[in-house]
Amino acid sequence: MKSPDKEIAMIILFANQKGGVGKSTLAVLFSNFAVQKRKRKVKVFDMDFQQSLYNKYLNSDLLENEKLYEVELSNIPGFKSIRKRATQDPKILTVIDLAGRMDDDNLVPVLKESELIICPFCYDEYSVTSTFEFCYVVKKVNPESRIILIPNRVKTSVKYETLESVNQALGQFGELTSPVSDRIDFQRLTTSYTPESLVPILDPIFNKLFDDHIEADQPWQTETT
Repeated sequence: MKSPDKEIAMIILFANQKGGVGKSTLAVLFSNFAVQKRKRKVKVFDMDFQQSLYNKYLNSDLLENEKLYEVELSNIPGFKSIRKRATQDPKILTVIDLAGRMDDDNLVPVLKESELIICPFCYDEYSVTSTFEFCYVVKKVNPESRIILIPNRVKTSVKYETLESVNQALGQFGELTSPVSDRIDFQRLTTSYTPESLVPILDPIFNKLFDDHIEADQPWQTETT
């Protein structure tokens, strides 16, 4: 157990080996929330091959929007440097949008040394299978890892007959949040702006993450940064 009188560097992964589950989108939503609602400093690293998060950041910069945080491109071998930087200033939350792959040995320290792994998934068969495999590998590499599973892009008009059994199966690996419904407003998201319609959906999820996993036992949790 980490000493409560020591500042803890917090690295938060948005990860799943399955692409198209909304990792980058939720990483942006979470980072926006951390800065705007919880008044935390955030540094974001885009390790995804598509670089969608980084491109969104560049587009926001072109529009001359006020920057909430910096986004840098990186890769899986670059994690060692990221970890070192995070340790130097533990009050900054380090958010990583991880590439959707499991065939790189450099992933081992990433999965071992990250404090929180946020894993979005969809309720289709392929996504569930990939998510199950991903969580299984994570727990093999690091049995103490904290995995938060977010059912994402849930279509309210579709009846998911296997929903209960899927939740039960994935729940053995970590904590499931309330579902995030699919809606057009996600397309208006930027690294400087979160559509108001998404606030009542995401704020309860992210507030619980902060209260239960990010700011718990931190000596500076009540400070304004």
